[in-house]
Amino acid sequence: MRPFLLPGDMVIYRPFNKNICSLNKGCIVVVKDPRNYKNLIIKRVHKLNSLGIEIRGDNKERSTDSRQFGMVSMQNICGIVEQIIPKNK
Repeated sequence: MRPFLLPGDMVIYRPFNKNICSLNKGCIVVVKDPRNYKNLIIKRVHKLNSLGIEIRGDNKERSTDSRQFGMVSMQNICGIVEQIIPKNK
């Protein structure tokens, strides 16, 4: 998610509940990594539809995202990022 998010930055997110929270294009979400559900990844919502969401990283050339692994199920969304605390503050 460079340049928006850098290594060591702290991410504060609220748990996602589809009955309470709404997602919009551009939201930054914490998602279970479809390649290994034990890991979490942080990406930006690119598209939404009834099948799930398409997520993308901000660094198009280096990001592994929905362009490689496809749509992500809404059930795999853990939260919506509310705040980033930079490492150097």
